[in-house]
Amino acid sequence: LLGFGIGSTLDSGTNNFGQSTLLNPDLQFSGNNEAASVKLDIFGEVVVTLGTVPQGQGHETTAAQVVADILGCPPEQVNVRRGHDSWFNSHAGFSGTYASQFAFTGLGAVKGATELLRDEMVQLAAAVLQAPEEAIELADGLARIKDGPKEAALPFMALGAIVNANNAFLPPDFNPTLNHRYVCRPYFGVVDTEKKTGQLTLTYATQIHAAVVEVDPETGEVDIVDYAAVDDCGVRINPQIVEGQVHGATAHAIGAALSEEFVYDEEGTLLTSNFYDYHVPHAMDMPPLKTGAMESPSPVAPLGAKGMGEGGGGGIHCICSAIQDALASAGKPIVYTSCNPPHRVWAMLEDPEATRKNVSVTTR
Repeated sequence: LLGFGIGSTLDSGTNNFGQSTLLNPDLQFSGNNEAASVKLDIFGEVVVTLGTVPQGQGHETTAAQVVADILGCPPEQVNVRRGHDSWFNSHAGFSGTYASQFAFTGLGAVKGATELLRDEMVQLAAAVLQAPEEAIELADGLARIKDGPKEAALPFMALGAIVNANNAFLPPDFNPTLNHRYVCRPYFGVVDTEKKTGQLTLTYATQIHAAVVEVDPETGEVDIVDYAAVDDCGVRINPQIVEGQVHGATAHAIGAALSEEFVYDEEGTLLTSNFYDYHVPHAMDMPPLKTGAMESPSPVAPLGAKGMGEGGGGGIHCICSAIQDALASAGKPIVYTSCNPPHRVWAMLEDPEATRKNVSVTTR
C-alpha cells in the first residue's frame, strides 16, 4: 500500500517574555535580550564570549563567521570561548539557548559588539598610519590604507600590542580598549493584559516536509520510500548547519512517527525503559533525503536570520498523513495517533470493525 503525505510547520523564534503577564499580570517580565563581548587581544586574536551554551547548534561556528566577516579576517583568527560561566561570560537577563533566538538576539549581540570593535580599530589604525578614518579598511587580517602601499598596513597583532603594551604615543583624548560588550534588545512593546494581545514573538521560520511511504499489509511495517524537506529560516548564516538541523529534525520525526513510544502495562510499569525496547532511529533507518531552501530575510532581525527551530513537527505530520493515505486505499480509518509502530498499523488493517471516517486533525 503506497501513501503520500505533506506536513508543514511554522516555528516561532525570539519570544517576548511579556507573554507571561497574560497568565499573571503581576509578573515583572517583558521583552528579550542577549549579550556578547568581543575583544582584540595583545596577540591579535579576536576573542568572543557569548551568553549562550549550544548543544550542537554550532553557535561558535556561526559567531566566528559573523565576526570574521565584519572585521575582514579569517574565521581561524576568531576564538569563540566554549561554555558559560556567569562569573566572566557576557550575559543578559534572558541569556540562554532556547526559543530559537540565537540567530536573532545572540548573533545580534555579536554583530553589535564586533561593529563597536571594528570602529575603534579603524580609529586606532588611522591614528597610527596618519590617515583619515574613511581611508582605512579592515581586510585579510590587516588594518590598511585603501589602495595604499603594502607598508601602509598593520596586522591585528600590532593594533593589540599598541593598545596593551605601547600606548604612550597615542593622542591623550583617545583611549581605545579594543574590548566591547553589546546587548541586543529587540523592540516588542508592552503586552496588553486587558485585551490579551501583543507581539509575542519576532520571527517565524517555515518548513514543509513530504514523504512517500509503503505499508506492508501483512506485517504493518512502514517503509519510507522517498522524503523531501524545504525550509525558510531567512538568511542562512551557515547553510551546512541549517541542513544538519533539517536532517536532525527528520530523524526525530521518523522516530516519533514510527517507533518512539512509552508503553506501560496495566499496572503502570514502563515496558520501554531501555533503548532495546524504545527504538531511536539511527543512520540505517534514514531514507534518502532531499533538501531545499528558500530565503525570505526577516525585516527586523539584525542579520535577516530567523530562528531555525528544527521543524520536527512537519516530519511527524507528513509521515502520519502518508500512512493515512496508504490505509485509505484499503478503506481503513484515519490514523488516530502520532506514533504508528507496525503492530498498530497491522491492527488497524486487520480490524473488521474499522471503517474510514472523515476527521479533521490539527496538531501543534
